[in-house]
Amino acid sequence: MEGGEGIIYLDAVWLLNLLMDGMILSLTQGITRAKSSRTRMISGAFIASAIVPITIYMPDSWLVSSVGKITFSMLIIWVTFSFTSLRAFFVQWISFYFITFAIGGSMMGVHYFLATEINVQGGTVVTFSGGYGDPISWLFVLVGFPCSYYFTKWRLSQVSVHRMKLEDIYEVTVEWNGRSAHCKGLVDSGNQLIDPVSRRMVFLADTFVWNQFFTKDELDLLEVDNVLTSMDKLSEEVQSSIRLVPYQAAGVSGKLLVTLLVDKISVKTSEGDLEMKHPLLGVQHQDLTHDRLYQMLIHPHLMVKGKSA
Repeated sequence: MEGGEGIIYLDAVWLLNLLMDGMILSLTQGITRAKSSRTRMISGAFIASAIVPITIYMPDSWLVSSVGKITFSMLIIWVTFSFTSLRAFFVQWISFYFITFAIGGSMMGVHYFLATEINVQGGTVVTFSGGYGDPISWLFVLVGFPCSYYFTKWRLSQVSVHRMKLEDIYEVTVEWNGRSAHCKGLVDSGNQLIDPVSRRMVFLADTFVWNQFFTKDELDLLEVDNVLTSMDKLSEEVQSSIRLVPYQAAGVSGKLLVTLLVDKISVKTSEGDLEMKHPLLGVQHQDLTHDRLYQMLIHPHLMVKGKSA
């Protein structure tokens, strides 16, 4: 850009924004699970990219104003996704803006960090040069945007999974042999393990819980091999509580799980405490999750049976 003048190559800028808008709408659909079709997606991306010539040729148009952009974005969502309800439409519209800001913000942050030659006019990426723009700038946009797109998609999916986990996590108290242990438990819908002899539900707790009852040496004795060969090394209270429950994991059968018959497990919920008297609690010698978000897997049947079982 020399002497305050520059050349804007509308076809290249329009094509770039068309691809960007298509990616943003695709990510919006993935996050909101909105119904759409290839025709709708292409049409929505084309309409969204139409802001480029409007911004350049009609900079004083009401569509360039804040009210105009809001109206224009609603049109984009209405064209791209099938209308099911006002609530769904609002969620899609807000998600569209959130994803746009997330991706755009990450790109602008890297732009300022690297000090690359990229200009933004009226919310549109525009390059000024004697040709089709600085090759480094275009390379940054063409490579940086997809990278930002996939990073944003990955982070949003992680947040979604984390939120789903939090919805099923509860405060749990385990009572055994006159002592109590406190932890956080996750309702494991895939856990259907029941002792075939006593028909008791089997919960599973990691070392965070068991360290509140045993020392490290005592806990090591609760390895299944040690239980089978060195039962006499365990205290009488532990020996009377131990149950070996057969289970199947990852398609491998014939495994034995060391469990203890505890006095009670209480799960704190918004509707009151759920209590299970004399359940079996399996011994897990590793953390159940790398982020230590929970330390126990709660049997789903407890959540169905009611406040006391």
